[in-house]
Amino acid sequence: MTESTTKGRPLDDDLTRRVLAAVRSQLEDSGFVNLNIEKIASSVGCGKTTIYRRWPTKPELVAAAIVDGLKLGDMPDTGDVVEDLVEHAWQNLENFRRSKEEAKNNGLLLAMFNMDVIPIISDSFMKVRHAMGREILSRAVERGQMSDEVDQDAIIDALAGFTLFRVTLKPDLKAHDDEELRGTYRSLVRSLIGRAPEPR
Repeated sequence: MTESTTKGRPLDDDLTRRVLAAVRSQLEDSGFVNLNIEKIASSVGCGKTTIYRRWPTKPELVAAAIVDGLKLGDMPDTGDVVEDLVEHAWQNLENFRRSKEEAKNNGLLLAMFNMDVIPIISDSFMKVRHAMGREILSRAVERGQMSDEVDQDAIIDALAGFTLFRVTLKPDLKAHDDEELRGTYRSLVRSLIGRAPEPR
C-alpha cells in the first residue's frame, strides 16, 4: 500500500531512495548522534511525519539507509566449496568497497556499529548473508568436500571478520591486485575447512 506524505505526495520508491541517500550523506557529515530528521525531510521534500511513519526510530532509519547501500549477492555454485566461499566472501568485500567509496568521514561505518543499529542490520541483512554461507557449507558436506564436524558458523564469521579487518583496520595491508587477494582468500578458506594447500 502506498503511504501519503504530509505534503500530499505518495511515499514512492523514488522518495524512499532519496530519504535513505540523504540519511547516508548526513551520517557522513554529522554522525549518528547529530542526525537531524527534520533536515532530511526538508532536503527531500516531505514531512517529518512521513519518515517517522515508515521508520519509527532513528536506529531503524539509519539501519535501513545502510542496508539500502548493500547487496545480498547471488548464491555461488561452482561445484567447489573453496571457490564458492571465496566468492561469498568477495561479495562482502564489494559491499565494504562501495561503502568506503561513499564514505568521507567513516560516519557510515561508525553508525553501522552503533549498539542500537547493529541488531537491526543483523536481522535484516547479516543473518541472510550468514544463511547463504551455511547453505554453501551444507552443500559441500553433502558433496563430500568437507567434514560435517567442522564448525560452519566459525568459518563464516572468520571470513567476514577477515574482510572487515583488512578493509577497515588494516587498509595499508593490500594485495597487489584482486587476483592476489583472491589467492589470500583461497588459502584462508582451505585452512578453515581443513583442506590441504594446492601443490605449487
